[in-house]
Amino acid sequence: MKDFLHVAGPLGVTHFLLLSHTDKAAYLRVARCPRGPTLTFKIHSYALDAEIARTQIRPRAPEGLFKNSPLIVLAGFGGEGEHLKVTTTMFQNIFPAINVNTVNLATCQRVVLLNYDKESKLIDFRHYSISLQPVGVSRPLKKLVYNRKIPDLRGLGDVSEFVTKSGYGSESEVEDEGSTVQLSSDVGHLKYKAPKSAVRLQEIGPRMTMQLVKVEEGLCSGAVLFHEYIKKTPEEIAALKENKEKREALRKQRRAEQEANVRRKELAKEAQRMHSKGITFKETNERGGEEAMDDEVDDAEWYRQEVGQEPDSEFMSSVGRGQKVQRDSEQKRLQKRKGLKSERQLPERKKGTFTKGFFSKGKGVAHAILSQRKQKKENERNTRPKKKRRTE
Repeated sequence: MKDFLHVAGPLGVTHFLLLSHTDKAAYLRVARCPRGPTLTFKIHSYALDAEIARTQIRPRAPEGLFKNSPLIVLAGFGGEGEHLKVTTTMFQNIFPAINVNTVNLATCQRVVLLNYDKESKLIDFRHYSISLQPVGVSRPLKKLVYNRKIPDLRGLGDVSEFVTKSGYGSESEVEDEGSTVQLSSDVGHLKYKAPKSAVRLQEIGPRMTMQLVKVEEGLCSGAVLFHEYIKKTPEEIAALKENKEKREALRKQRRAEQEANVRRKELAKEAQRMHSKGITFKETNERGGEEAMDDEVDDAEWYRQEVGQEPDSEFMSSVGRGQKVQRDSEQKRLQKRKGLKSERQLPERKKGTFTKGFFSKGKGVAHAILSQRKQKKENERNTRPKKKRRTE
């Protein structure tokens, strides 16, 4: 849930629909991002859209049916109870709001119906597609308008017989006065100048019958605002709230202690690393940025102040090694600064002489011998007879 919650904001996700299944029933949780509330529904029965399509003779699934958000109709949620108000607000915010005066009727192709039964406390979920048909037009003309195909006139003597032919095909296609509307704009093949148009709803699924069982304050967590099966008195609610505050305070205290322990361990490791390199205290000089060493720092006292506990034997042994390395490095640095030579002195030699090898005779003699050898090689190269080129 945390991973989904982190990417919900950049992707524009406002609600989570979580489906789960147990041995007793299936459950649907509707959560508002990022801070709740969360509604938990128990699903009593359901049917998938494929199952509903198999029960219909002509399933309707036009192109672009799911490109726009559906309309929502809530029925029976006007009763008393905060849980019903929260449920109404939650379902209204799932779908975007529309402006009746500026809405494009061509985009209204689906509708979601939620009906609440106060006696059984069940919510019926239905999903329909919306279609419009002209009123007062025979079935042949409807086919001609929607299919836009040349009709079969072989059995007719005149075109007027096709136009004036009566019959609707079935009783379900007879227009009801309650299902006719006056269009405010053109919708598909229908013009707003037409007197009336009939509205047809065809179920496309899924279908659910569910019951609200719990309302939580946060995102799948927090205080329980409503529960269908568990009822609590005001005293129990106050006690639960107090226990929750105590647990929250204890959790913050433990987190602070853990952070302090981690910080203390990091300081101990850093101190051990610094002392192993022979460094006890560093101070930056403002003029040249040089590092100066404080020789009078008590390592044990410094460890107590920085770490907050007594130094162990391993630390003190590393401090001893570090101080020895420090003294040696400090002594060498001072000797180098004053221009003194190291304690290990090489044996004195005469300038231009070497003790071993070919150059033991001195620099001047060796140079003369090398010059003679070089001159001899050049003379041999110049006196050598040149080879004649072979000519064919």
